[in-house]
Amino acid sequence: MNAPIRSFSGEPFVEGEPMMDATASPPSAKGRRPFNPVRLARTPLRHLSAQRLIRGGRVGDAGRLPRYVFTIGGLVGAIWVPIALYLQFAPVSYTSSISLILPGTGVSSSVSLSEIGQASTSANSSYSSSSISPTVTYQKLVQSGRVIRRAAGLSGIEEAAFGRPRVKLVDQTSLMEVQMKGRTPDAARQRSEAVLSAFLAELTSLREDEILRREASTTDTVGKYQEGVNAIRDRISALQSKTGLSSKDQFDGIVLAKETLLSQVAEGEAQLRDTDRTVSTLARLLGITPDAAARTIKLHVDPQYAMLSKSLADETAKLASLARLYGPRHPEIVSVRDRHSGLQSQLVERAVRVTGLPADQLRDQVERAADGERGALLSRLVSEVARRDGQKARLVALRTELANAESRVIDLIGVASELDKLNRDYKVAEAVFTSALARLNASKTDIFASYPMVQIAEPPSLPLEPSSPNRLLAILAGIVATLFATMGLVLSWLRRPLIDRLTGRLRNAGPATEHDAE
Repeated sequence: MNAPIRSFSGEPFVEGEPMMDATASPPSAKGRRPFNPVRLARTPLRHLSAQRLIRGGRVGDAGRLPRYVFTIGGLVGAIWVPIALYLQFAPVSYTSSISLILPGTGVSSSVSLSEIGQASTSANSSYSSSSISPTVTYQKLVQSGRVIRRAAGLSGIEEAAFGRPRVKLVDQTSLMEVQMKGRTPDAARQRSEAVLSAFLAELTSLREDEILRREASTTDTVGKYQEGVNAIRDRISALQSKTGLSSKDQFDGIVLAKETLLSQVAEGEAQLRDTDRTVSTLARLLGITPDAAARTIKLHVDPQYAMLSKSLADETAKLASLARLYGPRHPEIVSVRDRHSGLQSQLVERAVRVTGLPADQLRDQVERAADGERGALLSRLVSEVARRDGQKARLVALRTELANAESRVIDLIGVASELDKLNRDYKVAEAVFTSALARLNASKTDIFASYPMVQIAEPPSLPLEPSSPNRLLAILAGIVATLFATMGLVLSWLRRPLIDRLTGRLRNAGPATEHDAE
């Protein structure tokens, strides 16, 4: 039964080839033989050659249909049985999604400190660098173990059973979509909320850690700046307490005062010279010394002396009138002469008492007549003398002050230079310290420099339909797989003519031998 069937010529029959009897007519002139509907001989599958298996049987051979039916049944079962099991036994899960957006603009700030310095800080956009993407960074952070552990702790679920969020990045945008699954819609949303809270908490922790590290790295520098400022301030205070010079402005005031004293001394000397010339001119014109003029005025302004002078003048006039009428021994003339002599003696005594001069010097030092224009000139002479004395005293005082000012300026020149240098160093150190402190404080306000701000574009959603198992997708996948399997079997059924056409084989055999049965 297993031996191959051979023809009369000893050649084995090929499966699907018809068996020819002895009475078969020879081939025609065209190389074809007429077909005789005889029994087809089938070769067992184990005796088929590789070439025969590859080429297949003829298209019209229905005898190989059971094999294809069995094959397609197996393929359909292999496709739909897992799908049915998946739809029947796969656990139901719901997916809650969150949409996050990352603004990409940078910030900058500038602080101007009056008469001290200026501090500025700026932060470039997180998307300005092509090598760093904050969305990818945040994607890894959302899926990191620390976020999952924190979220599991917030939800009261073990980390192994919590699951891992799925993050989807939207191309050409700064949007992130975070998805979290759960057995129920509420469970999915609660897990999404836990993931969002844990993610934001970790961002806050990372930002605070960055600020602390920056502050720690700059605190030492700021402290050194402050120590430098304090050291210069102590040197300035010591120099001020030692010399009494508080600032460069004070030294400039002392120098200005010295220059003012110089001008006042020069002006006083000029005024004194002018007054001296006036006094000398008046004394020369009046023919009296300034002291005599002063005593004369003092004497003539005395009331008693003035009364005695008037009485004496009256008696003198009366005596002159009687001398024209009587002789020198006339009793009336003698009486008037005695009164005249007495008044003259009283006048001399009063003059001695008022002027303090002896009687023999009164005639040279005191004028008896100081009335009219001469009296005014004498008064002016005395006034100019008093003015000259005041100018001399003021000039002496100015010269004393000038000498003291010049001495103080000489003593403080070096001190003022040192103090000015220390003040400049102090201002520079204070500006550096204040600017560094301002930059430190300004950098604290920019907490989104390394980790950009995250805004919630869409809060955790409450799913209305389960995301798994997806019946429609599973059925569509089964249908597509079945169609592909069917198309593959159809192509396998039709492979012989297709292969013959592709290889360009010449089919010269008759109708009975051209298409063999498998």
